[in-house]
Amino acid sequence: MQRFYPVILQSPLFDQVTAQQLPALLAVARPRLKKFAAGSCIWRAGENTASIGLVCAGQAQIIKENAKGNRLIVATVTAADIFGEAYAYAAPKALPVSVEVVSAATVLFFQPQSMLALMALPAGPQVMRNLLQILAQKSLLLNQKVEILAQRRIADKVLAYLRLEQQRQQTNPILLPYNRQEMADYLGVERSALSAALGEMKQAALIDYHKNQFTLL
Repeated sequence: MQRFYPVILQSPLFDQVTAQQLPALLAVARPRLKKFAAGSCIWRAGENTASIGLVCAGQAQIIKENAKGNRLIVATVTAADIFGEAYAYAAPKALPVSVEVVSAATVLFFQPQSMLALMALPAGPQVMRNLLQILAQKSLLLNQKVEILAQRRIADKVLAYLRLEQQRQQTNPILLPYNRQEMADYLGVERSALSAALGEMKQAALIDYHKNQFTLL
């Protein structure tokens, strides 16, 4: 696990935690390290879970499917990101989402009760403050996602998404983490309709793009 210490320290969960403090925190939390192959599933919708995942390597996507099997990408998690924190402290119930591995991933799983035990350590309160901040930030991100999906036209969905990404990345052009199918799944639209809308927006000089790099004009 020590080889992942630099990534763990980069995680928002361990913000302001020093390399000297980390071993003691992990000794109390006793997280479990697990590897997943590309294309596998970390959690499936309908399962119960009571852990927080921290991605040490690789990439995964949080997926929501409706009754017809249509996929919506809720979020993408990469190295140093955490997931499952909202469900870890909720009353036991079936997960409404799945977590699917995009590229071979290594994940560190923390049990919620063990996380609470960190309060006895000097750096423990900082970790719990970080966890609360992550929960608050993800609540804001969810509101932003609702704002994107609430747009009626595909072009408006695309613009809303790109503007939020530009604000987050503080750059233009913007590098998106999705290919066309994944972008369509994230926006909740058909891929063919998205491609047509992107072409029209490029022709209208609203945006320019090459693969997953987009520029707002």
